[in-house]
Amino acid sequence: MQAAILSIGSELLQGFLTDTNSTFLAQELNELGVEVVGVTQVDDNLDRIVRAFDRALADAQFVVATGGIGPTDDDLTREAVSRFVGESPSVDRAIAETIREFFTRRGVVMPEQNIKQAWVIPSCDVMSNPIGTAPGWFVTSGDRSIAIMPGVPREMTRMWTEQVVPRLLRRLGSDSIVTRTLKTIGLGESAVEQELKHIIQRGRPTIATYAKDDGVHVRVTALSQDRTEAEATVSAAEAEIRQAIGAYIYGDLNIPLSTAVLQPIAQRGAKLAVWEAGNAGRLSGLLGESPLADQVLVTCVSVSCNGLFFDGESTPSTLAVSGAQQAARSSGVELGAAVVVRISDDGSRDRQAGDIAMALAHPDGVWLRTQSITSNPAEIRRRATMTAAEFLWTSLKAETVSHQD
Repeated sequence: MQAAILSIGSELLQGFLTDTNSTFLAQELNELGVEVVGVTQVDDNLDRIVRAFDRALADAQFVVATGGIGPTDDDLTREAVSRFVGESPSVDRAIAETIREFFTRRGVVMPEQNIKQAWVIPSCDVMSNPIGTAPGWFVTSGDRSIAIMPGVPREMTRMWTEQVVPRLLRRLGSDSIVTRTLKTIGLGESAVEQELKHIIQRGRPTIATYAKDDGVHVRVTALSQDRTEAEATVSAAEAEIRQAIGAYIYGDLNIPLSTAVLQPIAQRGAKLAVWEAGNAGRLSGLLGESPLADQVLVTCVSVSCNGLFFDGESTPSTLAVSGAQQAARSSGVELGAAVVVRISDDGSRDRQAGDIAMALAHPDGVWLRTQSITSNPAEIRRRATMTAAEFLWTSLKAETVSHQD
């Protein structure tokens, strides 16, 4: 099967938004064995959107479009698809009520223009949107299919995974595709690829690495007419990958990095206090995203580095150690984590020196790690947070084992 991707919205062509959706979808389609033959961006103009669908479906059996399914007058993707297949939209009362309830749960009245998001046409299979107000459509016309989804990435990725992919797999025929993703931290993408080169070069199953915000993902994909065979192929490759880089694997797609860090603490019934200086509270923000945060985190304090080095003797390391100890002691908990980021302003915005120290205070002492990074302040803090998360994950696993022993 061949596929084309359409990204719809004037804000894309005007440079106000980056089209990350197309990159995601191209990767996903290739992993499914679907050849992507084109990626097109089109503005909010009905005639041009219709022509974009026409050209895309002349080249491909499947077109996936994101954007343009909001409630406003310039959201025209539904109108374009309706015109293209020659059908008139009508309001589905059940969908309208679902959208109305979405607003009611937020304590506001639904604007009447949102009723447009409850439109359907006879040939569409409606795809629900549990985290937004814009349902998607999966439209079949002869041997061609169209999927339209929200442009908001978090809504789009969930709809793609949960609703488009199962429908698409049914159209791909009898082949079974099994995919598994392992998430790593502590190694860069090139280092991960180098460690797995002997497995990747075999070509079956397909193994690809991706640098993500939460580390490097390793995706394993096998295609077979026998699903059991595909699963066995993926499992065998996973075992080899774990043997090669198992020390850096913290979970799969179901495990956020924040949960991987906090899980060892939760398992032993302990608590964690966090203190940050010069890191804008980024580690606390990351850990706070975990469902375990309310169970494990007791305090998260973020302060500026201004004035912390006034005595000329304090260093990031000494501050991190004292900060971790004080965080645990003042909160009355076993574990205290600290991150200190000191950025030296040398007048070059993109080449500033960042001295980073992270510490974990535990019942038997303190673990400390330091690092130096040269970049802009935002990147220094981003990398400091990722390094701190990896440091905590590694240290907490070891500390938990020690505690159990």
